[in-house]
Amino acid sequence: MKEKTVQPVGTTRWWLYIVAAVAVFFMLCFGNNGSYYTQKVVGLLGTVAVVCMLLFADKERIKRLLTPPAFAVFAYMLLAGISTLYARSGKFAIAEFACLLAAFAVFMVIVLHAQDSKTAFRRVAAVLACAAAPVGVLSIDAASSNILVRPFRVLMEAVGEGYANTGAYFYSRLNTIFGNPNIYAGLMSIACLLSLWLVLTAESRKQKILCTILLMVNAVSYLLAFSMGSLGVFVVACLLMLVLCPKEQRIGFFLLLLQTAVVALIVGAVSVKGFGDTVTGSPLPLLMLVLGCAAASLLEVWVRDKVSVILSDKGKVLVGVIIGIIVVMAVYLVAALSVTGAYTFGTEGDFRRTADLGAGDYTLTVEASAPVSVRVAYKNTSNLIQNNETDLVSGTSDAPITFSVPEDSELVFFYFTCSEPGVTVNSAVYDGAASGSIKLGYKLLPAFIADRIQDLSANGNVVQRRVYWQDALKLWQTAPVFGRGLGGFENGIVSVQDYYYETKYAHNHYVEALCDLGVLGLAAFLAMLGTAAWALVKSRKEKPLFVMLLAACVVQMFGQAVTDVIWSVGGCLPMFFAVLAMITLYCGDCLRIKVPESSKGGTVKWPIAAVSSIFIVLIGLNLIAQSIFTGNSLTLDKLKTCAAIDLFEKNDYKLSYLLSGGNEEGVADQYAADLAKEESNSITIPLAQYYVGSGQFAKAMYTLRDGADYMRADAEMWQQMFDIYESIIDPVDQFNAVPLLEDNSYIEYMMASYQKLQAVNADQLDEVLLKAENNSFLNKLLTVSALEPYDRSTTLEIFANLGLDTATAPDVNQDGAPDYATVQEGAVVWNGNGSFTAQTDCLVVFSTVLKNEGEYRLKVQSSDAAGVLQCYVSSNEVAFDPATGMSEAVHDLGGGFESSVSLRIKAGTTIERVEFSR
Repeated sequence: MKEKTVQPVGTTRWWLYIVAAVAVFFMLCFGNNGSYYTQKVVGLLGTVAVVCMLLFADKERIKRLLTPPAFAVFAYMLLAGISTLYARSGKFAIAEFACLLAAFAVFMVIVLHAQDSKTAFRRVAAVLACAAAPVGVLSIDAASSNILVRPFRVLMEAVGEGYANTGAYFYSRLNTIFGNPNIYAGLMSIACLLSLWLVLTAESRKQKILCTILLMVNAVSYLLAFSMGSLGVFVVACLLMLVLCPKEQRIGFFLLLLQTAVVALIVGAVSVKGFGDTVTGSPLPLLMLVLGCAAASLLEVWVRDKVSVILSDKGKVLVGVIIGIIVVMAVYLVAALSVTGAYTFGTEGDFRRTADLGAGDYTLTVEASAPVSVRVAYKNTSNLIQNNETDLVSGTSDAPITFSVPEDSELVFFYFTCSEPGVTVNSAVYDGAASGSIKLGYKLLPAFIADRIQDLSANGNVVQRRVYWQDALKLWQTAPVFGRGLGGFENGIVSVQDYYYETKYAHNHYVEALCDLGVLGLAAFLAMLGTAAWALVKSRKEKPLFVMLLAACVVQMFGQAVTDVIWSVGGCLPMFFAVLAMITLYCGDCLRIKVPESSKGGTVKWPIAAVSSIFIVLIGLNLIAQSIFTGNSLTLDKLKTCAAIDLFEKNDYKLSYLLSGGNEEGVADQYAADLAKEESNSITIPLAQYYVGSGQFAKAMYTLRDGADYMRADAEMWQQMFDIYESIIDPVDQFNAVPLLEDNSYIEYMMASYQKLQAVNADQLDEVLLKAENNSFLNKLLTVSALEPYDRSTTLEIFANLGLDTATAPDVNQDGAPDYATVQEGAVVWNGNGSFTAQTDCLVVFSTVLKNEGEYRLKVQSSDAAGVLQCYVSSNEVAFDPATGMSEAVHDLGGGFESSVSLRIKAGTTIERVEFSR
């Protein structure tokens, strides 16, 4: 009878483990690719679960939380939660904190409800490894056969956007359904460590086979992501795991690492041939994965243990084997980088190679079985910092390609493109300043690895990450103790950039924590690392198997955090918090604070429950406000309600109220005043537009002035700023601007913004440039500003009639050339003040936007006007009289459309000024 009563309970528990694995899998997916809404819903559900667990947990389970590792987690969560209340962008902050809340729920489930035994430890590890495995399988399928991922995408898109195209390609590495190989690698690296440990500690053949299959799925998909930073840390973690492994199992574990690496490399190298064509689909990657699982299982069951026994008492033989493996690997690596030949295109359509060429002129000759397109580019120090490149030339294999490598070149890149699979590039030989050939097909190296190692000597990603860290430290100095709040880096990065780039994270969580949470937040994050290490050291002798796994996981989690964003995204956080929970439960007991037997742990239980309850309410109100906002019958009163109940996104609702025409006395002005105080990368322009629409022009310009300081590197912001300026002051088609031109105060205020933009460009690595409409407006503004004395009538004539005037042309990058001028043929020297001299016969094009319709005429000032060979207006040639320096009149121009004036100039001719006016 006892056996009959126990069996159903055991079966139920296995179903619970399966449900837990599925739940963690979906939590990972929604946390990484879900919308802000789905992330907040998952976070809310997790927080409700935390409160329920605390309320119904007995005192013995609550006492499990009385350890330093748990206290460190609580401190980090508390600081992150509090930061959402003062964050520069509550919208970013609460979404990121929701991912932390979901991960914290996983932490609490394990600490409060897992059993304190080796069997329970294995089951927790198995649940986590199994939760990650589908991510790997779906990622491989998404880049190949698309059989499994199609219904998955339908399911996920039905709940929330985020999976429309993810994982749909393979270029030098697996993109994965997470859309970011490095984040994915953060997850799968932990899954691989868990799987290795499960295989090592398996107690039956069935367990060995199942765990080996799990290991191969995780290992192959992890390898295909080929995150070099993650793999580097992973090697260190595996070595630590090997060192900490009990002596009697160390040989077996070494062989397990070896067989896993060999099989995974073979499977990965062959699988690459099946990636790329997601239309017809290739089953090869999934087939190879199955074969890899089968091969690894056979090795595990029939080979590894026997070899372990043979080597167990032969220390010298083992040392020889290890040395032999190292020598073979070294020889293979040298050979793999040296043995090259032709490259045959598959479905990938392109590949890149590099060469370290010195400065000088070169000729590239490409021999291919069919025409192949070739693009040559280079990177200098500035390119490396900005993670871009400069093109040198483009051509085809049909003819030799000539190019010049500049003095400042760090590395030259060659891009070969062909849309026809099966075409072979036999050779690519260069001569000139140096001679040699480009290595094309690496015969002994998988293609995805060959592509990834091309720019190791000049890797823009590495250099750009340093820029992120430096900029994050600049932001940290604005709020050193408590930080700027979660999302503070994303919100404020444009205010300190030396060139414009887009990133949500600093790609180093230590720096990110410092920027977002200040010194206190970094201390809490380091405390999680320190207390985890402390607990592991204290438990080393009693629980060596537990410690070998958890120590490796800690190295991986906190090591990869130096270069990647893995601690800021929902795709990794549940796994990381689960590892911290395992340390708390299974190793933290040696550090557990002693409390009276009668204590129920209320000092921990009730504060956590109280803070969690507060965020349940706050996130609940946020979701209610979002539901009202996205409803079908949104009114101004409902917007006021949303702004009143939502602590995190109230600014969005206030702004929507203003832009929707809300003008209730005392409300609109207060909303505008509140928004004007915010440091935001999304409020400046719409708030200025509101002020303009309500006739508060001075406030609009003050808002733009402050926004220009905060968003100095954002070209789009500057372009919109001058759009708004034009809407305020340009009297064409808007007579309300005429009174503003009574004096030049508005003109000079706008000129100050132009000068500020010039100062920004002087400090920037890149250039903040304006649109054609902005340049046309600025040309008028600069012409008016040059009036001495100022005269309103003349000002009105300038705005009404001027098309362009190079004497007062805008030059925001201060390169001496008008911003709207382009030399399409030949070469010129710009002399300043719109004057230029043709060094060769050349074609110079001036672009403008003509608002007023009518008849326009070109005027050229030159001591040798006969050097003007031809004139064109919007591609139509017009007659030009050198004697008068005037063109014939051009009719039917204007209406707000872009036009151009083109001059073909004879070599040696100097043009002092070009005017085009009505």
